[in-house]
Amino acid sequence: MQMHLPDYLLTDLVSTAAFGVVAILLIVLGYITFDKLTPKLDFNDLLNKGNVALAIVVGSFILGLCYVIGRVVAAILGG
Repeated sequence: MQMHLPDYLLTDLVSTAAFGVVAILLIVLGYITFDKLTPKLDFNDLLNKGNVALAIVVGSFILGLCYVIGRVVAAILGG
């Protein structure tokens, strides 16, 4: 039994990888911007001390940012 892959499979894989890299870079940029906008908080120090409330806030921010970036990528790809 032979499997026939669609002709557009390679193009879809490349575009998925490219948008994945762009999305990760945008998430990191968003986190750095969030860190710069709150200069009184040292996120790394507070997270290392075990501040659960800050971890929840940062995690929620990252999840929200991921949702927005995912919707933008879906809109660009026509989904």
